[in-house]
Amino acid sequence: MTATAPTSAATKTNAHTGQAEVCARRVSFEYWGFTSELTDDLKAELDRHAEERAKSCIVDGYTSGELNCFYVGTDEEIRGWWAIKS
Repeated sequence: MTATAPTSAATKTNAHTGQAEVCARRVSFEYWGFTSELTDDLKAELDRHAEERAKSCIVDGYTSGELNCFYVGTDEEIRGWWAIKS
């Protein structure tokens, strides 16, 4: 009997959550399923992107929405969701 190696290794994925004050509203956001290392620079970029996207959508009348952040550091599209909490 011969042991065989798995054909594909599981890839570790990361997530990032946060909250921000946007247009006098408390907004929470979450990104998930990305493989880029979660550095301080990436956290800052994701926070900035979520705040900008939420502000743009709130001004247009939305209370939640999708996040799509293209991280230049690794050329990865990082997806998530934001929503007004209060």
